[in-house]
This record gives sequence, C-alpha cells and structure tokens, in this order.
Amino acid sequence: MIELARKKKSSSNVPMQTLTARIKVLNLSDQDALLLGLLGFFATKLWNVANHHRCIVWDETGKIPGFAEQCRELKGNRWYKLLPSQSAQEVLGEQDDSYRSWYSHRKNGDKKARPPGFRKKDMLSTVTFKQKAFEILPDNRAKLKLPKTYGRWEIILEYQLPPDTALGKVQQVKLVYKHKTGDWYLHITHKVPIKYRETGNIMSLDLGIVNIVAGLITDGFSFTVPGGELLAIDRYFQKEKAKCTKSTSKKCVELNVKWGRQHNHYLHVLTKWLVNLAITHNVFTIAVGELKGIRTDKNWGDVGNQKLHAWPFSKIISLLTYKAALAGIRVVKVSEKNTSTTCPVCSKRVKKARVHRGLFIHCKQAFNADLVGAYNILRRYLRETGLGSCLDWSGVVGALARPAVNLFVWRKTTPLGRGQGTFKQAS
Repeated sequence: MIELARKKKSSSNVPMQTLTARIKVLNLSDQDALLLGLLGFFATKLWNVANHHRCIVWDETGKIPGFAEQCRELKGNRWYKLLPSQSAQEVLGEQDDSYRSWYSHRKNGDKKARPPGFRKKDMLSTVTFKQKAFEILPDNRAKLKLPKTYGRWEIILEYQLPPDTALGKVQQVKLVYKHKTGDWYLHITHKVPIKYRETGNIMSLDLGIVNIVAGLITDGFSFTVPGGELLAIDRYFQKEKAKCTKSTSKKCVELNVKWGRQHNHYLHVLTKWLVNLAITHNVFTIAVGELKGIRTDKNWGDVGNQKLHAWPFSKIISLLTYKAALAGIRVVKVSEKNTSTTCPVCSKRVKKARVHRGLFIHCKQAFNADLVGAYNILRRYLRETGLGSCLDWSGVVGALARPAVNLFVWRKTTPLGRGQGTFKQAS
C-alpha cells in the first residue's frame, strides 16, 4: 500500500506549454566540475538511503512510506543536508513517482514489474534546482544557489542556446551528467504561451499494435501507419539482450542505450509527422482514443499481454499533445469503448463483423477494421461536442475502405546506429 502522492500546484487559466531546453555547460573549470560531481554523488547517496528506508519500513509495517513521511524522516540525514533543500526533496519525489509507477503496473497485471532499485555508487544523479534556487542571467548564464556547507553561496554556469530558441518563464533547472561523454548539461524547463486554433477540420486517431496509428480527418482523408518497424526494433534488441550473461554487463547497457535511442526517435518522428499532417489538412483538434483499462478488461494471453504492457500508448499521446500544442492544435481523449466493434453504417455493435484482424464486414460493406475504430472515435467526439451536424459524411465509405498507408524508412546510418528516419506513403 502506498500513501497519497505529493501535492502539485494547479495550473493557471492561461494556456501554456511546458518545454525543456537541453544545453551543454561550457567553459567549466576544474573546481566547478568537482563541485558539480559532488552534488551528483550526494543525490545518488540520498536516493539509496531513501530506498533503503522504504524497504525497511515496508518489511516492518507492510506499507510503503510516502513522499511526506520520507521528507520528515530524512530531513536530518547528512546527504539531505549536503543538497539544496528543494533539490533533496526532488530526489525523494522522483523516487516516490517511480514507486507509484511500479505499483500502477503491478495493479494493471504486469507481474514482471519490479520496484525501483539502488543506484550504482559511481553514478552521478540528476540534481534539480527549483524556484528561488536558481537565476537565469543575461548572456547565457545560469546562477545556481548552494547550501552553506560548501563555503560559497552560488555557482555560475555558461551555456549557449541553439539558434531561434528563446526561453519562456523558467520553472526549474536540472543538472544532468552524461557518463559516456563526461559532460554536464542543463535541462531548463520553461513555459511558453500558446494560442489554439478555433476552426478547421478534426482528426481522430485509433492507436494499436499492428497499425500503430489509424486516422481519419473530417475532410475525407484517411491513413494508417503500420507498427511493424517499432515491433522489429523491440524484437531485435530483446534477442540481442538475451545473449548477454548479465543485465548489468557493458554490452547489455550499451544495447539498452541504443534501443532507447531508436525507440524514442521513432516515436518523435511519428508524432511530428502526425502534427505536420494535421497542419496540412487545416486540423484544429485531434481526438485520440483513450485506452484506459485496456490491460485489465481482457486477458490477451502471455504474448499479447507482454506487448500491451510494452507498447508506448501513453507516450505517443504525451508527445503528440505537446507537439500539437505548439502548432495551436488541441489534443483531446475520447473513450474508445466499443468503437472497434460498432458498424459505421448502421451504428450497431457487431462483434462478429471483424472477420480478420484488419477487415470489418457488415451492411454489405468492407472496411479497414482499425479505421472503423477511428471513425467511431470521431463520431463520438462530434456527438459529444455537437459538431456532427455541420459536417458532410458522403465520402466516408471510400475513406474507410482505402486509406493511405505510410511506412517508416530509415534514411541515414550514423556510427552510433540508426539516427534518422521519415515516413513515406507506400506506392
């Protein structure tokens, strides 16, 4: 059992988008580099002490202590005092979030999920500086405030912003160490105001595994994106990792890094492509099927359940939401219940109509099964918002039967592995 989560401040009424600028620290002196290394080391020690405290309390009481309890218990710890107070609290907060994520996976039936472990002693953890603990100075400099223990009050770091990049209202600054290169980076989280479009077309998206995205736009355009490339990436790296003797071996760690890089690159390219497609078709709202409860409503078998737990549904929606917001496009979640088994012609729910994985036959019509889900998501959203009567659905049968198929293609190979890719419409 886990206690209540740490409280988060409510957002303002002004639409804002949170961005993170990742910038390398420049001209770092040996003395400052040593100081940053100490901060990262102390954050690692605090993480391990907090994790040990959780394990002890869990064994003795059967309950996992929450964020507030740990802050009270560890406030006098030596590693806690060697960090700025808000930075120490953020380490405890990140661990609390990790435990909640693990607990959520276990609650949803993922028996392989494991609680957060201990960090290696030589690892330099991320250190977060929140409000009043940092100051963004002119000429690309950041001032970070330190505890009294260090004999100095602050450290000033230089950086260089990428071209055409301007910082909005800065919320926090994170110090991140790249162990592979030995460089320090600043992750500056800031908010920028956004202005949503008020008119245009609406796009609906049905997320899946065989087709990672099936979409329909109210101007009659439909498309699918097969998920085979992402499945191939995951399958390849799983096989290569199985050959390693230990999960902590150098080869296994390198495979995990390369796997994560290719996996994340695919998701970023996919969501960017969807936003560009929405802009081309003058879309002002994207309705995405909400997959809440999909892992608990039905047992899909060992292989099916493993794919569902590993498939990045929530990350796709998260990336799409922030990329679309920057283009003035809203992303809304719509219940996906019964959308894949409801006929788009007669609106009756017919489970047997889905004769094959990709074919839906009913009312003497044949449709792409995933696009049927996208159509019903769109129809549900229009019905709930009262916009359905304003649209012409005369071409819906053709749109659902003959979608444009878009394939992911790697277009450049780098020494670190596949680094760039794009989507192209299949001929």
